[in-house]
Amino acid sequence: MSHRAENSRTKVISNTGLGKGYYSWQTTEVTVRGRSFVLKSKPGMLGFKGLDIASALLAENLSVDSSDLLLDFYAGAGLVGTVAASVAVEGKSLMTDSNVAAAEAARRTVEANGAGNVTVVLSSGTSHVKPERPADVVSVRLPKGKLPALQMIWDGFNILKQGGLFYIAGANDEGIKTYLEATDELFGEINIIAYRKGHRVGVAKKSILPFPLPQLFTSPLLDHSQFHIYVSQLRGNTYRVCSRPGVFSWDHLDEGTRILIETMEIHPNTRVLDLGCGTGIIGSVAANLAHPGEVYMVDSNIDAVASAQRTSEANRLRNCTILASDSVSAVRHLKFDVVVTNPPFHLGKATEYDMAIQFIRDAADILKRNGRLYLVANRFIPYETDVQSIFGTLKTLYQDRRYKILMATV
Repeated sequence: MSHRAENSRTKVISNTGLGKGYYSWQTTEVTVRGRSFVLKSKPGMLGFKGLDIASALLAENLSVDSSDLLLDFYAGAGLVGTVAASVAVEGKSLMTDSNVAAAEAARRTVEANGAGNVTVVLSSGTSHVKPERPADVVSVRLPKGKLPALQMIWDGFNILKQGGLFYIAGANDEGIKTYLEATDELFGEINIIAYRKGHRVGVAKKSILPFPLPQLFTSPLLDHSQFHIYVSQLRGNTYRVCSRPGVFSWDHLDEGTRILIETMEIHPNTRVLDLGCGTGIIGSVAANLAHPGEVYMVDSNIDAVASAQRTSEANRLRNCTILASDSVSAVRHLKFDVVVTNPPFHLGKATEYDMAIQFIRDAADILKRNGRLYLVANRFIPYETDVQSIFGTLKTLYQDRRYKILMATV
């Protein structure tokens, strides 16, 4: 592994749109490689409260020829792919992100910059894309989680042409050094070409696949079609849970979810929304309880949507609809008797509740009169004030040293 370093010249010029609510879009103007670009982002996205340094380093240090095909994984607001497209004017940029909001942000960024040679796909790496030819360049902004990060490296190696370039960037406290070493093992050599404020960018060139394959890359779950499966006993029935790495609690049933399932009250012939469905186990149990009613499961992550779909199929449930959705966007036209949720509250290493509070607001909007919200949370999270102010009613149905179940009625 060889090293050299450069300073990024990315600069934020202006930032507008802050403080206007979750569904509003922020506009950020940045200078990269001496040219101005407009970025679109919204609350909950990486880099919303400040330019993501890893993405900026990638954009500044990519080497792209005018006719290259670039694949940019974990695209976020779309800076890297848009900048690359301005260089590869006779080529094409293909950006993917597994998050609905991020993919929409990247599309808006592309449109704002008038980049006609860019395509954005809701996809986890190459899970939902099939380029017309092998890529000349692949760039990865390091995602969270061991297997998701290895997935991006593995996908990059396999989609690249022989001699193609692979770039990966991330922060030291996100584990970038570990994944630079993993890239080195798979590609044979990696060079560190830039660093800034605890962030690094490495580049590797594709050669032959090493034999034997490095142990890190032998997991069958690096095949997007494969799912981890476990079994749980819930409400008197046995359920098969199918999940992909990166989805919340993908390899076991977390205790908070178990408590919510055992506590929620769902009657036959009701319409239920599992908001932020993850693996789909809450919605699957709800589907049995609500039958012949219907259950909708929504999640912003494409791997969660795939997991919930597979979980519902494994349990032979026919009254389920699973959709990719930024909070309730995909089902806002419907009204529900019950909303159940185990909302997210982490973004990177910071503890934030913005997304969870939005879930609570949206639940109030789409519930029928006398409809009920069931929410599980870690005991230390102070949701009570927000729930009370939004709904006007609040009951604590369960509480122990770690978790609590809150119920509110419209």
